[in-house]
Amino acid sequence: MAPVEMEIDVLRDRALVLAEELGLDRGAWFLRVLEDGRAEGEPTDPGVLVRAYWELQRISGRSDLEHDWRRLADALGHDDAA
Repeated sequence: MAPVEMEIDVLRDRALVLAEELGLDRGAWFLRVLEDGRAEGEPTDPGVLVRAYWELQRISGRSDLEHDWRRLADALGHDDAA
């Protein structure tokens, strides 16, 4: 299992906590998908997670969040090429 796959649930939970801290609209589609997936025990959609981190970085300006969404997006691109 790739490192991104092992930590994806941790990243999802972190995104939801950060969204709450930053006051993002909990009705945003990407947050609803993450919350619903967690509640139902479904695997986290990496594309939705990229969008969540992109929004978190855009709102906060935090460079560590930009690193996270870029790394996730890169991992998605590599999976498609394999």
